[in-house]
Amino acid sequence: MGIIVTVAIRGIPDEEILKLVHTTYGAFIQPGQEDDIAAYVAMLKAHGTALMAVFALRTLVRFIGTLRMWQGFKDGFHIYTTAQLLGMLVPMLIAGPKAINFLGFILALNWCYLYFTHRKALR
Repeated sequence: MGIIVTVAIRGIPDEEILKLVHTTYGAFIQPGQEDDIAAYVAMLKAHGTALMAVFALRTLVRFIGTLRMWQGFKDGFHIYTTAQLLGMLVPMLIAGPKAINFLGFILALNWCYLYFTHRKALR
């Protein structure tokens, strides 16, 4: 769905997208965040399709890794961890440092560590 939306917003002028954001999320926007929102909209228009494709592929590969771990195979851990860490790195390569999410990175490392501690139970 994200890929479809990012393809669709490419043809919409920035002013219309910003107006839509303000009408939808106006109650949550703090004064002074308008420049950040405009930069985010520009990033989505420029790199949104590639980012959504990376996120969709990351989700699919993480699912495969998790499924393999649930089935008891050790390669599931490696599949999951690779997808998780590359899923954090590749968006930074596509869109630059604006795409990093520090909390998401910490949570990704947390899940990788938790799965690592339970690797002994896998075949």
